[in-house]
Amino acid sequence: MCAVYNLSYEEDGVFLEINAEQIANLNEDTLILHLTRKKITDLDIRSVKNLTSLGGHAKIAPSQIEQTYGEEMIVEIAKDESEAFVKILAPEDDGPFLEQEYAKRMLFDAGVIHGIDEDALNTVISSKDYGEQYVVAKATPQKDGEDGKLIFHFSIDERTGSPVEIGRGRVDLRTLDLFVPVTEGQLLVSVTKAVEGTPGKTVKGNIITYRPGKEIVLPRGKNVSYNDEKTEMYASCPGMVEYVNNSINVSNVYKINGDCDTGVGNIDFEGSVHITGNVRSGYTIKATDGINIGGSVESAKLIAGGNVEVKGGMHGSGRGMIEAGGCVSIMFVEQGAIIADGSVKLDVCMNSKIETGGTLHALGRRGAIIGGQVAVAGDVFTNYIGAVSNTKTEVVVGAMPRKRSRLSVIENELKRLATERIKLDQLDTYLTKTKGTMNNETWTTLHLSSVENRRINAEETKMYTEESELLKYEMEHSTNSKVHVFETAFSGSRVVIGSNAIKIDDEISYSTFSYYNGEVVYGPCEKNKADIN
Repeated sequence: MCAVYNLSYEEDGVFLEINAEQIANLNEDTLILHLTRKKITDLDIRSVKNLTSLGGHAKIAPSQIEQTYGEEMIVEIAKDESEAFVKILAPEDDGPFLEQEYAKRMLFDAGVIHGIDEDALNTVISSKDYGEQYVVAKATPQKDGEDGKLIFHFSIDERTGSPVEIGRGRVDLRTLDLFVPVTEGQLLVSVTKAVEGTPGKTVKGNIITYRPGKEIVLPRGKNVSYNDEKTEMYASCPGMVEYVNNSINVSNVYKINGDCDTGVGNIDFEGSVHITGNVRSGYTIKATDGINIGGSVESAKLIAGGNVEVKGGMHGSGRGMIEAGGCVSIMFVEQGAIIADGSVKLDVCMNSKIETGGTLHALGRRGAIIGGQVAVAGDVFTNYIGAVSNTKTEVVVGAMPRKRSRLSVIENELKRLATERIKLDQLDTYLTKTKGTMNNETWTTLHLSSVENRRINAEETKMYTEESELLKYEMEHSTNSKVHVFETAFSGSRVVIGSNAIKIDDEISYSTFSYYNGEVVYGPCEKNKADIN
């Protein structure tokens, strides 16, 4: 007997009685669920609803045997089939309890065939926490593929143009972050392979599709090379690298449209440098290849592994310098210095110092060497040496001063190596005497060290000897160089060939200075100006 309603099975039918005074406490859904679980056949739902509204006693079904229900499990599946939920309903007194195998069969009957958590199902069944909903199955989510990726091995960030840090919190105000330098063979970009991905499966066993990973190819490029698998890109020349519009370009020419000033700063570049404007005072340009300046150079430094071409001139103010591994071409140089392994061509050299391993051409509208000193390994071609003001000017031809200095260094190295060989001989004598009496491990270590040091000594001696012989040969033949003056060599000038010199006290016109019988002599010019490039 329930406080709210009572269900009775009688000979003439099944009757339901609802206490009208307790009708407010009645849950209609719970009552109908109870009647349904009792498996009452031919249930008159209309009569049940009338009783739930007014209360009273009425027949709701024909006569039948009462059935006792046990625990029941209600299965619900999410619309997207991602989860399955169960809720356990309480049994009647003496009703049977639910077993796990039967619960699993109920899940299968409901369509749940994948992702069942048997531990969770067992916990729900054993907890007797009736009416609560629990998740007992979950879909296996799909795993989308991963696209291939580009891995950049250089900075693709926009250049800041800020001064470069040189450590300990200091910055070089004349060196700016304007480009990314690279060396030949440097790895620029690599790619990672795409990952395919895997499908998922819903609790009802339906396949969840996945997005496959897409392969990515290396970007196009200029002056770049690839490995056989096309998964790595390398710089095929030194210089600077840029990533623009999905293209990677390596350039061995660094071009500045304008002046080299505070907006550009110092340049240190693997390749060539082209500047359309001027190079302002205090800045340094270094290039492993050539340097081309469209304007003029102030008291700055140009250091090139190749040729240097300056359309204008240099106002060096005693600090400007050009150093080239190749040739130098410049309009004029004033109070500056030029050191070149190749030839030098200019119009006017004033109060400057020039060293060249080739020839010197001071030919142009004026073509003059006025003041200072020029040292030339080859011939000199000029219109004028000195000036009417008797400006002290020295022209030296033959071996360059740097080569003389180098020969001195080599001779000192050969003396050092000779002294080292004496010490090695002394060590070998000592080892011969002590063999058998000295600790064997110590003796072996000293012996091997002696052998290795003697090998290194022999290699260095051979190298320095060959270089010394070449320099001496150049020195011996340095007197073959000549100075050709197409106009005038003025008083106050001095021409040096080899170790001999001639001081010019009176103007000498259209002459060639050469070495003959131990002295410097001059005669009519041996060259035609029109034939000199």
